[in-house]
Amino acid sequence: MTSQVIDGARATAQHGARVHQRSAQVNGIDLLPLAVGHMIGLGAIGSCLGVGLLASRYVEASARQPELMEPLQGKVFLLVGVLDGAFIIATGIGLWFATANPFRG
Repeated sequence: MTSQVIDGARATAQHGARVHQRSAQVNGIDLLPLAVGHMIGLGAIGSCLGVGLLASRYVEASARQPELMEPLQGKVFLLVGVLDGAFIIATGIGLWFATANPFRG
């Protein structure tokens, strides 16, 4: 009787260890939301910082030399579009990974 109890305890401990090992393994699909969040979040942060710095330098340049305000304005809008375009592309790729999941075999 005692040996049956000990064997049952060993089997339960081994089964518990196997379950714990399975849950400790991280799959690439499990990290997909984290990767998508980083792609979109870091792209947004970079785009916002870039547009903010660009706008502050444009206002500073316009205050120093008002005659260059109009020629610089077109360049500023072009650069804002390029900065936002990089964020939009990162968002699109991130949402594509989140919905279509191209890594699924």
